[in-house]
Amino acid sequence: MEPKIGLALGGGAARGLAHLGVLKVFEDAKIPINMIAGTSLGALIGGMYASNPDTSYWIGRVDQYLRGFRSRKTRLEFLNKLEEPTNNHRGFFGDMAFLLRKGYFWGVTATKSAFIGEKEYQDLIYPLIPDIAIEDTKIPFSCVATDIRNGKRVMYTSGSLRTAVSASCALPGIFPPVIDNGMALVDGGWVERVPVLCAQDMGADIVIAVDVSSDVATFEDKSGLDIVLRADAVTRIYLNELLARQADIVIHPAVGGTHWADFSNPKDLIAAGETATLEKLISIRTLIHRAIMPPKKLSDQLRSIKDKILEKVTGAK
Repeated sequence: MEPKIGLALGGGAARGLAHLGVLKVFEDAKIPINMIAGTSLGALIGGMYASNPDTSYWIGRVDQYLRGFRSRKTRLEFLNKLEEPTNNHRGFFGDMAFLLRKGYFWGVTATKSAFIGEKEYQDLIYPLIPDIAIEDTKIPFSCVATDIRNGKRVMYTSGSLRTAVSASCALPGIFPPVIDNGMALVDGGWVERVPVLCAQDMGADIVIAVDVSSDVATFEDKSGLDIVLRADAVTRIYLNELLARQADIVIHPAVGGTHWADFSNPKDLIAAGETATLEKLISIRTLIHRAIMPPKKLSDQLRSIKDKILEKVTGAK
């Protein structure tokens, strides 16, 4: 009996485009994907692919979308341009401290739930998410969000794909919480950045995780705000490491230095996903083969081969 293979596609905003490269290698190598779990942009890419398992189609769609996206002056592009040339590896939390000091957030978020409004958020994300139910995806799919009202992890396995993915992608302070069934949902990365547990809950026998986290930024404790945000970041980094240990294989595309809001080089990010997956391909195939052939059965086969060799050598019957 062949094992059920689950992909756990992690969050990382723009870095999550590397997931398309990962999926392309699986597709080209004809390795079956029995289920997909996603967090944040991993939920977006995973939901897209689960609805129509064709990486060529989605790479084209994403490229076309991003061309239009970059031509518009969105607030997300504004956040990317605020990055200081001398400090390219601050990461999300470092950016938040920077923005708070500059006062960009105070004027907007003092009276609103997010820097980007609900309508603008939907205009950004909905064009890439098929308007279908999760139950109708061609590959079983689920994603993780965080309910900030009760502090619980929420796992979507049914209902609107658009609602689930937009909830999983809702970066706190940047995008507004998604209100669904009395819950106020934000980015799933705050509870499960790489959704290994989600894939296990779906019934995966083998979980292959894809971690597109940012590099750990250099830290200088200049203020209490820096320390508070850094402490929160350390907690999430540690949680991520614990979750990754639960996976059978972890793929790490070399995208950690890319700014979380920088969607300007999708081809490079996708290529990084391909390269990292190709490097793990033998390990993946070996793991699947071992799962199909239990150790006892394999040892029996080796013993049988050994006996046949002895027969040839000794002429024994």
